[in-house]
Amino acid sequence: MSTATAVLPATSNPSTSSVQRAAEVLSIRWATRIVHALRQGTTTSGDLLAGDPVIPVSSAYSAVRALAGADVITRTPSGGARIDLALSAKGRALAPVHASALAWAERYPRPGVEAEEAPEMIEETLGLLASSHTVPLLSELAGSAPRPYPHLVSSLNAREKAAAYQRLVALEERGLVTRSGTRRTYQWSATEAGLAIGRVYGDLAAWTSGVHTTSAPAKPGTALAAAGRAAAVVQSPAQGDLFSELQSAEHPVSARAAAADLRSITLRITFSHAPAPQPAPLLAAASAHRR
Repeated sequence: MSTATAVLPATSNPSTSSVQRAAEVLSIRWATRIVHALRQGTTTSGDLLAGDPVIPVSSAYSAVRALAGADVITRTPSGGARIDLALSAKGRALAPVHASALAWAERYPRPGVEAEEAPEMIEETLGLLASSHTVPLLSELAGSAPRPYPHLVSSLNAREKAAAYQRLVALEERGLVTRSGTRRTYQWSATEAGLAIGRVYGDLAAWTSGVHTTSAPAKPGTALAAAGRAAAVVQSPAQGDLFSELQSAEHPVSARAAAADLRSITLRITFSHAPAPQPAPLLAAASAHRR
């Protein structure tokens, strides 16, 4: 398959569907705060809520169940009604995904939103990847030439086509795609933000498949290596080429700016209470994006 495009829609590929399902869980409201709290050590639901009173009780229990179902956290009875919560090995490996999602959200903030806290920025970014349309549409738009709507949706199944236009408009409002021309001849293109979110997808795909990149150096052709390059292919370990950032005047990507932004990321999560020092793997994940 050419590196210029990726024609497999999310719903037709098991590996991409698993990434979408992971994004759905990780983008649940309060999930990021819960994972962050458990990085400090084992706790109970009651202690977790006492430590971060911003989280509503009912929402916290729903998020805990979802995270446990995705093997991000463990729930262990420890006597009486007490249930100890802890991060699993998979949960501890989430730091690069959170750092990547925050880096993208800080570089491409939501239009009209003056300020957001880091956990919400992370969840909003991952929520974009939870849609069944985001990956196939951006994959189709990864080529250098704008695509008319009929060509853009030609590889989608009938169910996806029914909602494709509305999803394109939503992606346009978020700044991931843009259109040109008149109403009957709209030409759609991926923006720099739309191409760059492929880096987040690459890190999420690696985490989903168990290929964690907590502190290892970036390998050529991976999402981390793409951070410092003007033209790069972001790959999923299971599927291959998903998004391409082409050397084109229509899609300028500043390698210097991207590298500078990613070097500055330390996952600055803001909570209602004073956060504990960030763990070493989290800081290592940020420095790994220097390339």
